[in-house]
Amino acid sequence: MKMMSGAALSVAWLAFASVAHIPAASAADRLIWQPTRMGDNGLHLRMGVKLPAIGEASAGADLAVAATRSGRVEDAPVDVWVRAASRSGVRTAVVTSRSIDGSFDPRSGSGHVDVSTTRTRILSEAFDLERIRGVNLFCSDHLKRCDAVTVHQAARLTSLATGTAIVAEGQYASDTRGITHLVRVEQQITRKMNMTAVLAAPFETKRQASIGLSYAFTW
Repeated sequence: MKMMSGAALSVAWLAFASVAHIPAASAADRLIWQPTRMGDNGLHLRMGVKLPAIGEASAGADLAVAATRSGRVEDAPVDVWVRAASRSGVRTAVVTSRSIDGSFDPRSGSGHVDVSTTRTRILSEAFDLERIRGVNLFCSDHLKRCDAVTVHQAARLTSLATGTAIVAEGQYASDTRGITHLVRVEQQITRKMNMTAVLAAPFETKRQASIGLSYAFTW
């Protein structure tokens, strides 16, 4: 626990120390400050800094605060995170994005690392095809091992004219030795509103269907 907590603090210290010798105007552009309201009595805050590296790199901490109606704080977990990403082929018909995301919870001594690759291809003037592949590794300082691996992949076919997307997803988890798969249809109604229809386990007798509606807003 002490070793992993020390590593987490080191990541956070390096993230903020990296802007110490950058001019004030440039340092302000590198700061990350993203508050999000969670219900009536909750707040999630992502704070960090963009690191001066090739591609996209950043690190920081996530703070979540939940309180009762009387104002008493019930919980305030903090996670340390780090992210690195790159993108190639921006001006071609095929765009490839790669990313590595890490997160660590100092309280539980657990963390995970996500490695993913996204490749978007212009099939024609009407359709785009996106393929996503990734691996997630979960580690626990309490168990002294990293033994939970999840492999996932997805393909998305999008109609540019209608905003309709057909998505197929599959996932394998080593801890449960289970395979899950689903088919999803997404329809963009407005710029901020989307409707989603999901069919889980489409090739099994216990398939499940659901429909959802989402709306995005800022405050």
